[in-house]
Amino acid sequence: MTVSVRVPRIAASGVVSLLLLAIAADVHAQQWNVDAQVGRIRSTLDPGIEAPSVALGLRYTGSVSGLSLNGGVPVQDDEPFWGSFSGWTRLAARSGDFVAGLDVSGTGLVLRDRASQASDGPLPGPLDPVGEPATTRAGHIFAAQALPLIGWEGELLQVHARAGFAHHATRQGGQRRDRTVRLADVQLGLTPHRSLAIMPVIRRFQPEDEPAATYGGMSAVFVHAGLSVWGGAGWFMDVDEAASSWSAGTSIAVGDRLNVKAGVRRDGFDPLYLNPPQTSWSAGVSLLVGGRAVLPAAPVPAKYEVGRATIALPASQSRTAPSIAGDFNEWVPHAMQLDGATWTYTVAVEPGVYNYSFVSDSGEWFVPEDVPGRKDDGMGGHVAVLVVQ
Repeated sequence: MTVSVRVPRIAASGVVSLLLLAIAADVHAQQWNVDAQVGRIRSTLDPGIEAPSVALGLRYTGSVSGLSLNGGVPVQDDEPFWGSFSGWTRLAARSGDFVAGLDVSGTGLVLRDRASQASDGPLPGPLDPVGEPATTRAGHIFAAQALPLIGWEGELLQVHARAGFAHHATRQGGQRRDRTVRLADVQLGLTPHRSLAIMPVIRRFQPEDEPAATYGGMSAVFVHAGLSVWGGAGWFMDVDEAASSWSAGTSIAVGDRLNVKAGVRRDGFDPLYLNPPQTSWSAGVSLLVGGRAVLPAAPVPAKYEVGRATIALPASQSRTAPSIAGDFNEWVPHAMQLDGATWTYTVAVEPGVYNYSFVSDSGEWFVPEDVPGRKDDGMGGHVAVLVVQ
């Protein structure tokens, strides 16, 4: 028992430093967004803030890490101010299509009663008169996970298996609770089309001295021409008080930097955080503030014969065999072939415009400066434009 408690606590104490290291190493693919939302905005750790909130947040997304900071003001005066953060990183090594490593994540929620913000009583909500809260809601909640993983990532199918620990600590309203759960899951990633991803998952929770709980579910994402639609559903198979969980949402691009988003979700009973079933919803906008779109140089059409396009890279640009990833292969790196003094890749595509990048044998994404159609990807890196006519 001693080991099972100490391991997740060590992971929790190191999660911030790991995230900072991951972000520093992931700058070439970074994207920063400012989000403004209104709705019943629920953190994973939320013990039950029922009133809608007005919230503002900053979000970072990289290829192997992410970070989110949010603060909200509920519209009712008997609900507390709240602030939340979440972050994750994947530390992984690859060999061909196989991957092994460690997923680390951390989530926190801070609650502050309005009554503690003013000497003459609680601050009123925008829609409600002043009223004293029945009990204090002030406190903080923190959770962390450390999950070693192994996986296989093919062109149309990805499989990841993880097993580790999750730890949850609550300090709220004069009460303290610490909870450790062994956690394991298997997730598939299916990409039948470059615009569609389907992700079935089975997850097993094993609390100490309590019955295990098994969750099964599926989610899907569709992306096309500035429109994103996502949804999912699942349930706990062996928890009596469990309710089914589901979610749905959409995002529409308005120009190069602004997205309008809306979503709704229903969360059933959670065996890790012990939260009751709840429904949340939100609507808002997201503004890209990191990186800047740059118009590309005029791309040169690729060699195109009988429905197949060939992309070439001089061998002097890569001493070892590179791979290529782009819109035409769902951004899964495929090996290039050496043809004399040139690395080449041939793919069957319809006429159109495609973005792509080269990948070195060490996993670095790159596009040499003299590649036709090279442009800033808006996230600190570059892509090239392929035109098939």
